[in-house]
Amino acid sequence: MRFFLLGIYFIGSNLISDELVFTCENYYSYKLVNLENTQKSYFKYKKDNWTEIKSFNISGKNLELFIPNMEYLGCSDKSLPTCKYSIRINNFTQKRPSVTEVVLNDCFIGTMGCNEYKKGLELNQNFCSLN
Repeated sequence: MRFFLLGIYFIGSNLISDELVFTCENYYSYKLVNLENTQKSYFKYKKDNWTEIKSFNISGKNLELFIPNMEYLGCSDKSLPTCKYSIRINNFTQKRPSVTEVVLNDCFIGTMGCNEYKKGLELNQNFCSLN
């Protein structure tokens, strides 16, 4: 009887929600869950637990995730703005979507010197597999 109830639970939960899970080359994973009336998004690094992402946008074939505190290394000159970024999963419904980091402000990154970057620039492309 317990197995029957567990089976009903899992079948029912699959009918209520759909999820897309992306496992990427950079060891991050992302998950988009469609519930009955809402969508939720999550991320994790390697074997960490899933963390909910409160803010995200779906635009056509792209999913943009706004994970808090995502910023690049600042320059030694602290008066220059540090780059903040979002994660964009391009063609997220395809078998091999790509993930890029999208710069959210005109800013400077302090790796290999101090370099200027413009808002909207996409950096660090990785490929993912859709599970």
